[in-house]
Amino acid sequence: MVSRGSLEVRGGRPVFLSRFESQAWHVAHRQSDDPVVLYVDASRARRDGCRFERNHQGLWQVDAIPVRHVLNLRAGFAEQVSAGGIPVWAGPDGPELALIQVERRSGTTWEVAKGKLEPGESPQSAGVREVREEMGCPLDLEPFHDLGFVRYGFQTPDGSPRLKTLHMFLMHTPERRTDFSPSTREGVLAVDWFSPEAACRAVTHRSLRPLMRTVARVLQGL
Repeated sequence: MVSRGSLEVRGGRPVFLSRFESQAWHVAHRQSDDPVVLYVDASRARRDGCRFERNHQGLWQVDAIPVRHVLNLRAGFAEQVSAGGIPVWAGPDGPELALIQVERRSGTTWEVAKGKLEPGESPQSAGVREVREEMGCPLDLEPFHDLGFVRYGFQTPDGSPRLKTLHMFLMHTPERRTDFSPSTREGVLAVDWFSPEAACRAVTHRSLRPLMRTVARVLQGL
């Protein structure tokens, strides 16, 4: 229930949360024939003083969550589907990955190239297009591994809540090109090549860290 601007459970019981959306839906269907799953921006809630604790069932629990941190209970909420990719060059000393450096409100970060799908576009096609557009280079790209997708919450520059589904692909490229003209319109400052280990260290976005660890494991198996 929502009380005094917070999401709470009757009787003073804790609010339970899961990192995995499938688990949340599974539990929700046990409780109701018409369940609703809420998406919590846990990072912002934690910075706001919410104390999340791990229980013996592997779930997280908290006394209450301010509604302002529940994305789909806020006005203006919408979902966004994006796709992106990581070019991989099979160099003589091992694979190298191309990442983009982006200027954000919070600072400059290294990230994967990505962007929103256009109407009727497949995630794979959108991923290839976005890599070429953001890096500013007509790279020859051949997607060879579907990394699946990650979902995370964010706020648009005007403060509107969004839930992003990001489909990601590894893409072979036959050349280690350096003639990039980054898309400054998208805030891209630079493009550079990294070893898989260095790429894992460079990408610090919390939602992308598991993805980068998966990338390193995949490339180790090639």
